[in-house]
Amino acid sequence: MTLRRLFAALALALIAPGASFAANYTTANFVVTAPDEALAKRFGDMAEYYRKEKAEQWLGQEMPRWPQRCPLRVRIAESGAGGETSFTFSGDANRGVVASQQMYIFGPVRQLLNSVLPHEVTHTVFAYHFGRPVPRWADEGGSVLSENDEERTNHDIKCREILNQGKAFRLSALFRMVNYPRDMLILYAEGFSVSDYLVRRGGDGREGRRKFLQFLAHGMQNSNENSHGTVETWNAAAQRVYGVETSEALEAQWIEFLKNPGARVAARNTGNGNRPVNMTAVATPTSGSGVGFTSAGRTELRSSAAPALPILEPPVKAARGTMPDADVRPATRTAVRPNIPDRPPPILLPPEIPRPVK
Repeated sequence: MTLRRLFAALALALIAPGASFAANYTTANFVVTAPDEALAKRFGDMAEYYRKEKAEQWLGQEMPRWPQRCPLRVRIAESGAGGETSFTFSGDANRGVVASQQMYIFGPVRQLLNSVLPHEVTHTVFAYHFGRPVPRWADEGGSVLSENDEERTNHDIKCREILNQGKAFRLSALFRMVNYPRDMLILYAEGFSVSDYLVRRGGDGREGRRKFLQFLAHGMQNSNENSHGTVETWNAAAQRVYGVETSEALEAQWIEFLKNPGARVAARNTGNGNRPVNMTAVATPTSGSGVGFTSAGRTELRSSAAPALPILEPPVKAARGTMPDADVRPATRTAVRPNIPDRPPPILLPPEIPRPVK
């Protein structure tokens, strides 16, 4: 969803006239605002459908009814598509809860229903399960798994291009990222590819998702406001869940997986269905807010579209072999590159495009 032309969608978001929200529709968990009653009901019913489907896929059961309904604003546009979901968490770093949440999506109806809405709803499943912000790569990458075949294929292709260009983040750095990097396409594409690989490695389906969530839980241990876990916690998570000694070893096996011709069929149907999609321009995500977790509560933004260009210092530099040797502090937002020899980029073939189901 984020791998299309940013500036076309950005221009649309900036120059389009104010959205006309003329009708409301209330479900058990959503309050939908849309241009007319028919659309409001359609999106409300589909939001409830995806809420049930994604929770069952990831958690094995439905989420309980939310204490407060989630506002969902829908703006229909002929071109450009995206969305954002913001959360306010309360509690502590060990176990918090979602205090409030709201969702906004815009774009063509078909694309919103087939990709944008299930993507945003998946964010709510992760937020409910962990009660705290999830690492960006996993939150976005895992949510892309809910999108349709074309979008997942686009992310797979982009990740291979990034790896071949030597621009990908080392996994030991990617896993600990708190903020979106300056080049957010790298995080989205690489995050999807790694998430897809880990779910498949864990057995695919519900079992693969269960192990993926376990991996995140172990990796995020000892987190603070500056980082999602440490090198040691992610190494331990890789060993405990996937039987791999370190994140570097996991990285090597992920790249080998992408090189394997037998694994090159990208974007298989994982319960999302082979729904058609209008291939139009889509924006990249906005910057997220800080992730300091306090009992007083705070707002966390998970976004798939950019109403304005983000201005962020990168938590790590998007250079070949880049990896921070210490957590990045928000006061300076700098990253030190250790003395690691550059590796030649992998030569990865493009994925096989799935054939349409007749």
